[in-house]
Amino acid sequence: MIRIASIWTLVVFALVAGVCVAAAQQNDTPPDLPPIEEVEEQAEYIYDPATNTYIPRPQPDTGVFVPMDFSFRIGVVGDYIKEVPTAGGVQTQVKTPLILIDPRNGEIGVYAKNFPARIVTHSDNGNWVVGVAESSSVEGSSGSRQRECAVSLDMNEGDIEIIQEFPLFSKFQAFFTPNDNNAILYCVNEPAVVNSLVRYNLRNKEEEILPAEGNRFYLYGLKQDDPRGIWVEDPFSVADYPVVDLVNWEDGSNLDKVKFPGSSYILPSPMGDVLLAVVENRAEASIGYYKLSDHSFHQVPNLVLTRPTVKWAHTAMAVIAKESTATRDRFLWIDLETGNAQEIWSDYFKISYWDISPDDDALVFIIDSEKEPVLYVVPLDKSLAAINCIRLTDVSNVSWIGCLNPPRGSGSWLDRLLPF
Repeated sequence: MIRIASIWTLVVFALVAGVCVAAAQQNDTPPDLPPIEEVEEQAEYIYDPATNTYIPRPQPDTGVFVPMDFSFRIGVVGDYIKEVPTAGGVQTQVKTPLILIDPRNGEIGVYAKNFPARIVTHSDNGNWVVGVAESSSVEGSSGSRQRECAVSLDMNEGDIEIIQEFPLFSKFQAFFTPNDNNAILYCVNEPAVVNSLVRYNLRNKEEEILPAEGNRFYLYGLKQDDPRGIWVEDPFSVADYPVVDLVNWEDGSNLDKVKFPGSSYILPSPMGDVLLAVVENRAEASIGYYKLSDHSFHQVPNLVLTRPTVKWAHTAMAVIAKESTATRDRFLWIDLETGNAQEIWSDYFKISYWDISPDDDALVFIIDSEKEPVLYVVPLDKSLAAINCIRLTDVSNVSWIGCLNPPRGSGSWLDRLLPF
């Protein structure tokens, strides 16, 4: 068992001290305002702390696209509103297509004309997507508005199948096993209902309940090297900080237990052998990591983040953190071992959904907007200075974006794309 309470006490003290210093340095001079008529008419002004004035909100440049050599595809799920003329007048139809974008040339295609699901996970080989949809929109379900369904989408065949149906507001989680791209480990955290860890094969529909001890589970991620397991929140813990068990996904036995006193949440690395811990103190946060190999904990030095969301890089001992302030959002590449943080992108926009490409060669994100959102593709290679912006015309209410690997072999779903 690790002891990190004292470390996090120092972190919290440093965070509070940092907040006090920042408050003392603020400029109390009120910012200059543009003519009130312009503010009322356009509402397109934002505060620029560098000049202490309000400036017009910058607009992304979608007129120029620079071709780049990427192997992944970008998936987007959102609403597409189509007006259909009928004998009784024009009727409005709302579809939820799975849009696939080629970041090499900006071409947009549609794979599934209607996939009204919040995507939870997808296979590394690009053959499967798993999501959660309202039962009322899933064929073969109860159709109840008080229930939802976990569904699988076969990207090669186009078939959508129900995995399990459950009450509304349940927490469905799933991870593909690294040794079988047709198999997932999942749980349904239903309110006040006994739950199980389930190993399920999407191809043959076979399922097996793991004999893991506990009745409610929250899944964090997989450990892919031997001994293989899945990181699960300890169902018997009553602590106000994360306590996680490493559960063998073959027999349900406990392989390890780790406690994170003072932490707000944790994130396992892609291989599952390192656990990132995030400590939050109001709007400020600090991070550290736990290495399972030697049961050691390490704090990332001299790093304080503002309202961060964090994701692991796939090929390096690093994370990307999105910071969000009152006026700006920015992304940082953080080397965990050295503590070096490099800014990837920053601007006067608010970011909603974002993802990292499978080979860590690009960052993709969408500007927060209800109508015609703009998708950014930012190369992580410093030698590539261009940033591409793709406007998703007629798309609204985006619910997911993600970077997908194209399938291997023949019968590729890339050949099945329809014009958007």
